[in-house]
Amino acid sequence: MNHKTLFIALALALATAATAMAAEPSATSQRASKATLDANGDGVIDRAEAAKFPRLAEKFDTLDKNGDGKLDASERPQRKHGRHGRRGDHGARGFGGHGGIERLDKDGDGRISRAELEAGKAGRGDRPNPLVEHFAAIDANKDGHLVRSEVNAWHEKQRPLREAEMRKRFDEKFAEADLNKDGKLSRVEVDEKMPRLAKRFAWLDENRDGFLSRAELQPPKR
Repeated sequence: MNHKTLFIALALALATAATAMAAEPSATSQRASKATLDANGDGVIDRAEAAKFPRLAEKFDTLDKNGDGKLDASERPQRKHGRHGRRGDHGARGFGGHGGIERLDKDGDGRISRAELEAGKAGRGDRPNPLVEHFAAIDANKDGHLVRSEVNAWHEKQRPLREAEMRKRFDEKFAEADLNKDGKLSRVEVDEKMPRLAKRFAWLDENRDGFLSRAELQPPKR
């Protein structure tokens, strides 16, 4: 009886270990997927980065609550507990409901007035909402309201400025991390100054030289 009991206990332990090992790759894959969204590690997701994920790109304008062309942590889609939790609300946000700037359209006429923008307080913290700040420039037909095509056109027009700002931030972060100023980042430098990239070092180091160059850290061009 003792041998039989020991055998059963050992079998149960092996089964539990096998289940845990099978679950690990899935969790690791999810973490890697989240990490690759922010390709340049600047803490936000811009349109170029979102473009590589069609479902995210489709909902970008909806998620971009303050209309600045970037998604910060508070604007990124959050995975809900359970597959069916508040499914209806999620669907409404994803297909032109009230999750993005369209939620400010209080009278439901398909356009947003300056008053609706100001009342919505869509800025990030104490920062002003760029749609209010540049309302006159965005309102192409000067009717006192913004529609989706005008907002999208303005974002496209602002793309070169956003890209220039991103390059500047990237250059500043790279220079700060490059402690010995040799134009490349070692594992030690990445561990100390860019810890979020540390686990992906080998993947990013495409030429396997043990360093990360500017080119290797730049997000791919569309």
